[in-house]
Amino acid sequence: MCYTLPMAYVLVKTQLKNGDVAYNISNACRIPGSKNKQRRTTVETHHRSDLTVRGIDPEAFIAQRMEALKREAKASPKAVGYQVDFGLGLSLSGEGDLRVSDDCKNLGFAAYSRLYHRLELDEFVNNRRRYLDCEFNINVIFQHLLYSRLLWPASKKSTWEHKRRFFGDTGYGLQDVYRSMDSLLRWRTDLLRHLDAEVKEKFGRRDTVVFYDVTNYYFERDEADDENGLRAKGPSKEHRPEPIIQMGLFMDELSIPITYELFRGNTNDCETLPEAMDNSIIDFSDSRKIVVADKGMMSYYNIMKIRDARNGYVISQSIRKSDSQTKEFALSAEGWEHVLDGNGNVVSMIKERTIPRRASTYGDVDDKKHSGTYNERQVLIWSKKYSDRAKRERQAVIEKALQSEGKRSKDYKDSSYGKSKYLKKSPVKAGERVEADWCLYEFDAARLEEDEKYDGYYLICTNVVGVGDESLINPDKPSSHAYYRDSDGFLVLNHVVPASEIADIYGGLWKIEETFKVTKTGMLSLRPVFHSRQDRIRSHFLICFISLVLERLLELQLGWKYSAKSIQQSLSHFNAVQLANSNIYQVAYYDVLVDTILKTLDIDISRKFLQQSDIRRILGQTKKKDYED
Repeated sequence: MCYTLPMAYVLVKTQLKNGDVAYNISNACRIPGSKNKQRRTTVETHHRSDLTVRGIDPEAFIAQRMEALKREAKASPKAVGYQVDFGLGLSLSGEGDLRVSDDCKNLGFAAYSRLYHRLELDEFVNNRRRYLDCEFNINVIFQHLLYSRLLWPASKKSTWEHKRRFFGDTGYGLQDVYRSMDSLLRWRTDLLRHLDAEVKEKFGRRDTVVFYDVTNYYFERDEADDENGLRAKGPSKEHRPEPIIQMGLFMDELSIPITYELFRGNTNDCETLPEAMDNSIIDFSDSRKIVVADKGMMSYYNIMKIRDARNGYVISQSIRKSDSQTKEFALSAEGWEHVLDGNGNVVSMIKERTIPRRASTYGDVDDKKHSGTYNERQVLIWSKKYSDRAKRERQAVIEKALQSEGKRSKDYKDSSYGKSKYLKKSPVKAGERVEADWCLYEFDAARLEEDEKYDGYYLICTNVVGVGDESLINPDKPSSHAYYRDSDGFLVLNHVVPASEIADIYGGLWKIEETFKVTKTGMLSLRPVFHSRQDRIRSHFLICFISLVLERLLELQLGWKYSAKSIQQSLSHFNAVQLANSNIYQVAYYDVLVDTILKTLDIDISRKFLQQSDIRRILGQTKKKDYED
């Protein structure tokens, strides 16, 4: 018995621990045979902080999105729910989540097959595998590794065990999978260059501005590798004790990853940028680039690395850790431009200055001290939203510190973290005798007052400036977007560049943080890593990176309207089951997002029953490379 279930969109607001608000938009369908149970699938997730940084009113934006989704649902009555046939070996979990047996075959991978072939990854692999002495088809295995990572993240062994979920050739063994991984790793540099060139040609990649950030992935093991290995104990982003691997990622203006580098787990974030630039497929000397990074990359060595290549940078710097002149500049009431809300209240302020800056750093890349003076444009911003958030996040720490005031402790170690940040420690005296290792806690009001001064302030440092529209920066090359001015070390863009544009450029950095979340929160699941050999670890990250590119390209094709998680849920459930003693397959799942994806990519799988010949024809369509968006 087949049901078509009515669907509605539901908005859930969630107050996060950091003071932010998450807006989750889900489609909700009643489960057949029940009165009240619903199955909800997340369609979009937005964060108030992200929207505000982009200058968007969160409440108005969410209201508009809800109305737009409702209009789309009404305009597509055929795709307003999903279909489930309970006689085909499918079942629903207690949470209403669809479970599919291995006897089912997936159709959702067709979306990624479209992108895989449009990027001509099949030609890349086939042109090289002909020179290999192997009986297995690396192209098929490569696709299965990518599609499985995108739909059901698991180990390579599990991927091989469930290869029958795909239509087509599955005649390969587990060792063939590992041999294929070895070949792909040997082709890594050429593969990344090929991928970059195809994204530029087919999807219009914009890489004048490149974003860089670092994250790490932990391994569920206690022992680190030797000095030649990648896994090492280091500062984990999740505050876990296990060995980690650092990954530095470059991303373009469209939020599409460009390339990546792996680093040993104990590598300082700041030290990764120079090596990442040296090893990158990006030619930083060919055309002028603007490198955007957070304050963890701010060092004299890194700045010189970028400037020596005659490029620009936009990197933040901590106000609290700045020199006295910078703090004075921040707290001065002069020079501010105010942004007001509808009631005339100040919501943000911005000002700038250009100064010769003396800087030095020690221990970046080498063990030498590097110092010098360079010209720098500094953009200072104050945000009420960030100020309020800083106060909220600090309040819990203050309350814990006040609870400890007046107490004695045997822990006399200094600490700048947690509640200890606002506690002064003095030795405990018993008469004239000081009790060893004992201290008395006293609330440090002066430290609190000093920290509160800089709430809401952040500083952006750059060498990017602009010229008037009436000027040609290079008469011989009027189309040139920028040139490097050797006289003062500034990268000059061919238009006026106000301070607000510098802030907008830096504000795009949040997109790379969202990209990292995709790799850590179920979708793609770069961890846990089940490999122990260094080459297999590296090939695992290569497969995950290319999967990430495919996923972000699909989000781009869909106009960034749907979350990675919702795409994964819909495509992984988009299955068909073969009817007994026939070559006919019945589509067992179909929802509004599946319908949208198929229409966007021009793939026709709208019928409920499909013959094997129909499926071969449809999959053949996904291999065409001449379709237009």
